[in-house]
Amino acid sequence: MKGITVGWFGTFLQLTVRLSWGVIVVPISRILNLNPVQMGLVATFFYIGYVVFSVPWGLIIDRIGPVNAMIISSVPLIGLNLLLFFEISYPLLLTVYLIEGLIASAIFPSAMKIVSVLHGKDRRLTFYVALLESASPVTILTLSFLAGLLLDLWKFFFLGMAITFSVFSLTALSLKIRVEPNPVRRSFTVILRKDIFLATLLRLGELWATWGTTTWIFSMLILYRGAPPGLSTVFLGLFGLGQLLGILSVERVVERLGDISVIMINLVGFIIISLLIVVSPLTLVLVEALFLGVCSFAYRPPTDSLIMKIAGVGSAATSIGYANAVSQIGTMIAPVLVGVILSITRSFAISMFGIDTGCVVGIIALMILRGGLKNGDS
Repeated sequence: MKGITVGWFGTFLQLTVRLSWGVIVVPISRILNLNPVQMGLVATFFYIGYVVFSVPWGLIIDRIGPVNAMIISSVPLIGLNLLLFFEISYPLLLTVYLIEGLIASAIFPSAMKIVSVLHGKDRRLTFYVALLESASPVTILTLSFLAGLLLDLWKFFFLGMAITFSVFSLTALSLKIRVEPNPVRRSFTVILRKDIFLATLLRLGELWATWGTTTWIFSMLILYRGAPPGLSTVFLGLFGLGQLLGILSVERVVERLGDISVIMINLVGFIIISLLIVVSPLTLVLVEALFLGVCSFAYRPPTDSLIMKIAGVGSAATSIGYANAVSQIGTMIAPVLVGVILSITRSFAISMFGIDTGCVVGIIALMILRGGLKNGDS
């Protein structure tokens, strides 16, 4: 359990780095006079780095082990966050977030490799994946509690991240998990399979919808729907709480309905609820925030479990690294796409339709994948 705990902690930290931009962008954009496209581009630079190095990190992790990879990646993140504590400018923001994406892309595949090594043959694999991925809603809940403070004390956020990455690197050093090195060639062949590609395309659509919402919903409610900061903060908190509830309950639902049915239900549910938020008065969107949170993350554990089941334990990190690389294209597209839509239309409704496009992509990929798995294709 210690290995999963450390993996969870690292996942929480790298998620905090990227998701916090959705909150601290508000004061920083005012200080640096950033337009919506420039605001979204910072998050996109992180995802560019994340995509570029996800597959190489996956191959490295399968070769040297997840513990070594986590230690190697966490130390540079200490200095990068200290840099932003002392100095801030738009070129520096883009550069640091790009490098952080390159480095932080090692942490989640390492954590998933630990889960696969310890529980890959366990029928409760989805539960352990869900446990690890609960780091995401907890991150959102934490940010919602701190959002008001971060609007004024955002510089100290970077100092806090430097300190916590220092703690993480020390805790990773205490892990002793033996992993049989997997030949690079054998690991690499997994990414050429059709079923892995379709599952990854499904994941791309999921991340498009989830992180497009997470990156923009706080500032979009304030700037383009006229919501008071307090309401937007509560919305973000309920959204994160919904994600946590979805993760805690997804294993039992998967046991009854199966991975693919659970994924499909939540993709369709996300579209329906997001459309309700567009037409609802502000007094009702808080109720819908909870259900949007459930649908926005309950599809992730069964999707990642499905990918690792298809790939096998030996190639678990490579398959997740590849899935991260390709699916993060969705997280690259969504922030800038929403920024462009807002610049052109200044419409909350049209922006949400743009986010829902990710769910449509996921539904199409899932339908093809389901047909292939029934026919035994790969």
